[in-house]
Amino acid sequence: MFKKLISKIFKKKAANSTNLYYFEDLKKSEAPKEKVSPDIQHNIQHNIQQSNSADNHTNNQPLRYFSFEEEYHQAFYDYLFGMPNSFTSSHNDELSEFISDKVESLLQNPKLILDALPILPMSLTKIIEQLNNDDFDADELISLIQQEPAIAAKVLELANSTYYNRNGKEVIDLKSAFMVLGAQGLSEGVINGFVNKLVPQSSIYFRQYGQKIWQHSLSTGVNAKTLVSKSNIKNDAAQAYFIGLISNLGDVIIYQLMIDAFDVVHPDCQPNSTLFKSVMAKNSKKLTYFIAKHWNFPSSILEVLALQTKVKRAALLPALHQKLPIACYVYEAKLISELQLRMTKETLADDYIDEIKTSLLFTDEATDYLNLVISKNKIES
Repeated sequence: MFKKLISKIFKKKAANSTNLYYFEDLKKSEAPKEKVSPDIQHNIQHNIQQSNSADNHTNNQPLRYFSFEEEYHQAFYDYLFGMPNSFTSSHNDELSEFISDKVESLLQNPKLILDALPILPMSLTKIIEQLNNDDFDADELISLIQQEPAIAAKVLELANSTYYNRNGKEVIDLKSAFMVLGAQGLSEGVINGFVNKLVPQSSIYFRQYGQKIWQHSLSTGVNAKTLVSKSNIKNDAAQAYFIGLISNLGDVIIYQLMIDAFDVVHPDCQPNSTLFKSVMAKNSKKLTYFIAKHWNFPSSILEVLALQTKVKRAALLPALHQKLPIACYVYEAKLISELQLRMTKETLADDYIDEIKTSLLFTDEATDYLNLVISKNKIES
């Protein structure tokens, strides 16, 4: 998605001039401009600590956490990308530092990234405009969806899911899908289809991580809708689903940037997981907000995403709930999603779960929902 942009940033040589040692040559030829400071990783770490992010260590130092919440988020990044030092090659570590620095500098000018993003489909724009509109024009929206094959496929997939399709009869067209899904389900299918198109589908190595990020986005949306539907703002459930789904767009885009950067420098290189986590933790929420603003999302959505960038600690959730309840529910939905995905790979102690309820969640809806999630997990395991 961003390979042309990345190529300009790295000033790659012409494609017909193969150079397997591009990174080494670049350091020699552009040393004054491109030289990476020996303590760049320390500097990145220092900035992340200041912004209360989850990752607060370097490759050669033991993990140090300042709070249970930081440890919690770090554990989720470990689930996504592997434990620290999983990429142990010193060459790759050095290359990761260089690339992370370049991507960081690119993130300081988000307009370049936004201009490289795909145009928001008319169908999704229409959905956003009518999220809270009782006069939902199904025929018009179906006509628009038919012009977006990838999105139409996702709508049909949702209509054939066990959640919506209780009788098991196969749904093969969009009109039938609408009959099964209803207006809200049709909205979810369109939104899913577009966001899923942004998830990296490159090499087999990277694809598994891209799918984990997509699953995190999807479960955050479902969780947000569930929490809001059980609250006194239940009429905002559809909007909560949408906001929850796109709340991790920054992670998706930064992930794609990193992949494209490694492809440009050398196709055989792999990212250092610690730096990967650092760049994402520091920039993802702000980039999500910039993307939503670039796509002219309604102010009600932008306000929720803006608050996600400001609230860096669960201790602020009471004030957030008082100011804008839906923003609080989206924040809690993301926390619960992180736990759900981790539980697919590891067993968590009861006292750890209790600490999550006490330290990271505020609303009764979130606590009750987490109890259901835990109970269901125990039954399935």
